[in-house]
Amino acid sequence: MLKPFIAGTMAALGLLTFSWSVRAQTETSKQTEETKNQKWNNQINRSFYAGKKAGPAPRRDLSGIWDATATGGVEAAGVTEHPAIYPGDAPGSEAELKRFRGGQPDEKGVANPLPYTPLGEAALKANKPTGQSVRAVPSVLGNDPVNKCDPVGFPYMENFEFRTNELVQTKNQVIFLGQYHHKWRVIWTDGREFPKDPLPRWNGYSVGHWQDDYTFVAETVGMNEKSWLDHAGRPHSKKLRVTEIFHLVDHDTMEHTEIINDPVMYTEPWMAHNKLILHRQPRDFDIREIFCSPSEIQRYNEFVGDPINPQEK
Repeated sequence: MLKPFIAGTMAALGLLTFSWSVRAQTETSKQTEETKNQKWNNQINRSFYAGKKAGPAPRRDLSGIWDATATGGVEAAGVTEHPAIYPGDAPGSEAELKRFRGGQPDEKGVANPLPYTPLGEAALKANKPTGQSVRAVPSVLGNDPVNKCDPVGFPYMENFEFRTNELVQTKNQVIFLGQYHHKWRVIWTDGREFPKDPLPRWNGYSVGHWQDDYTFVAETVGMNEKSWLDHAGRPHSKKLRVTEIFHLVDHDTMEHTEIINDPVMYTEPWMAHNKLILHRQPRDFDIREIFCSPSEIQRYNEFVGDPINPQEK
């Protein structure tokens, strides 16, 4: 009597195991198919443009979804051409930890320092960045506008977290759209001149023109002095003038150059980006939502960003 029972039980277990296996395979296949056909909150697919032979660049058309994630667009330590880091410090080293705990008063040790005026140096020291900057302080002690959910402003919006953005081109405008801090910026192409005495704006006043069929040049003035230039805390004055050059290399590749000119803070113009590569994404690419939430920032500072008192260890 026992053998039929055992045989029946083993058959039932086998059927159950087979059922679980089929279900697992079905769910895995379903997940794979969902990933393959992902239409929302897309991830950057580097294989989409890696080794791909691109067609010719469109004539006088910047429209499209462009990404700089894989080419240095995050810029957590300052702009690509002038990263504010100590090249010899390994992640987690005592030198890096010391810098994180106490910060630094200036940019000593930077491989390619900027040409500050005396006023520029003083303004730099008043700014306390966080993250990977050579002058970084713990988040709760910093005064980075990004960490307070203040407007990012231009050109900070392109000098930090320059990930995936969309350019929309109309008859009279090039519109710059990005999810990080919900960037929305307009570059006018209708021939207008800058205002004579501009009321400061976070993103300033931008005008642009086509230098040739594949090179678009934008000029921006009138930025709010409360904003920074980058994540290293580089300052600017109301005299700041930013020149951008968007050059279409081919259908899927664009170069972004950014020149900073502020005679109040710097003794000469300098480059923030020098032909930073942007890759075109598929037309159906859905850019992930990235909001700045004051309540989340507060919680981060309370549980992560607040420095630990050595006496409490």
